Amino acid sequence: KFYPTKDEIACDKNDARGLSQKKIHEVSAFSQFISEKCTENTIIDIGSGLGYLDEILLQRGFNVIGIESNNSIHKGAMERHKKMNIDEERLRHINLIFGCDSESFSVLNSCSDVGRGGCLVALHACGDLTNHIINAFLQSQNIRCMAVVSCCYHKMLGTFPLSQELKDLSMHHDIDFFNHYFLRLGANEPLSRWWRMSADEHVEHCNNVVFRAVLEIFCQQRTLELKKKRRKATKKSEVKDFDSYLLNVQNIYDLSFSQKDISEIKELYDTKYELHNLVENISGLQFLIQQVIESLILADRKSYLEQFGAKTELYHVFDDVISPRNTVIYAVKS
Repeated sequence: KFYPTKDEIACDKNDARGLSQKKIHEVSAFSQFISEKCTENTIIDIGSGLGYLDEILLQRGFNVIGIESNNSIHKGAMERHKKMNIDEERLRHINLIFGCDSESFSVLNSCSDVGRGGCLVALHACGDLTNHIINAFLQSQNIRCMAVVSCCYHKMLGTFPLSQELKDLSMHHDIDFFNHYFLRLGANEPLSRWWRMSADEHVEHCNNVVFRAVLEIFCQQRTLELKKKRRKATKKSEVKDFDSYLLNVQNIYDLSFSQKDISEIKELYDTKYELHNLVENISGLQFLIQQVIESLILADRKSYLEQFGAKTELYHVFDDVISPRNTVIYAVKS
C-alpha cells in the first residue's frame, strides 16, 4: 500500500542541523506514520541513534524508549537530550545489542513502567535485526504492534526465508539461489533512480563499476584486500577517467601501489575496456530484478507474521528516489 505523507518537515530547524535531506524526509514521514497508525502509549525505538525520531515522537505525545547498540552514539543521544532539557521520564535511553535474548525481552517487558502496552519501531533495521524485532514482537506480551523499515538484506545470516510458506515453495521447486548474492541484489538501488539518471550519470556509473572491477581483478591476482577508507568509495571527480581513478585510488582504498603496479593495472584495463559496452545493460537488469527480490523478502516477512496470527500490511512511506528502502512492515496482534 502507498501511505500518503504530508510535505512539511516535522523537524525543528535547529534540531535538524547536520541532518541530510534524506534523513529529514525519513524521520518526518515515519514519525507521521507512527503517530497515525500506533495506538499504544509507549514507543520502543530499536537502533535509535542520536534520537531524532524519538524527539518528534515525544512531541506527538508518546513516551519513548530508545535502544541503541553503539555506546558512543548512545552517549551522544543522552548528551543532546540533556542539553535540550527533555523529560527523562518520557524519553529513556538504553545501551543494548537487541536480539532474541533474555536481556532484550526483559527491556520490552519493562515498558509497562512507562505506559500501558508498547509499539516496536525501527528506521532501517539492518540485516537480521528486522527478524529479531519480528520475533520479539510475536513473543512479548507487552508489545501490541510494530512498524519496521528494513535494509541491508545481504547481511542476513541464513535467516531467509522466514515463513513456512516460502520454505515449502522453495523446497517444492528445488530453489537453491536464496544466497548472499541474491539478497545483495535485493538491497540495490531502486529502478526509479535508474530511470532518472542522465546520460552523463550513466557514464559516471559505468566508469565507477568498470574501474572498480579492474582494480578488484588486479587485487585478487595478488591476494590483496580491497578495503575502503571511507563509506562512499568514489567521488565524481575520481571517476572522470581511468588515469584520474588511479591517481586517487590510494585515497579511496587502503592500498599502496608502485609505478610498476600502476603500469600493470593500466595494461589490465586495456584488456577489459570492452566492459564499458556491457556494464550499463547488465546494471539495468539488476535494477529490474531488485524490485522483484525486495518484494519477495518483504512478502516472506509478512507471511511469517501472519503465520503467527498478526494482522500485517506493507506500506510505502518514503519517496524511493530519496530513500531506496522505503517500505514499512506494520503488524498488529489480533
